[in-house]
Amino acid sequence: MEKSLQKLTLTDRRKLEVGGVLEIISYDDENITMYTALGNLRIGGENLEVGTAFSENGTVEITGYIRTIHFCDGRYCLLYTSPSPRDS
Repeated sequence: MEKSLQKLTLTDRRKLEVGGVLEIISYDDENITMYTALGNLRIGGENLEVGTAFSENGTVEITGYIRTIHFCDGRYCLLYTSPSPRDS
């Protein structure tokens, strides 16, 4: 089985684990931008915090309220967003 370059695990829009992170480019409580094995990754939300940063396998743990996940590899981009129950 091939080893994956990147893995994302989102739990209840409150915790995100990202594997394959090479560098955290910038972060504040609303946006976190990272450079990963597969390109740039931007996380948007509220009260975002970087918990575990750069474990042995390049995993970063983010907590807070996650609203968007935006991938861009320089050629293609993908934006994941879903409406919040609080927005209804």
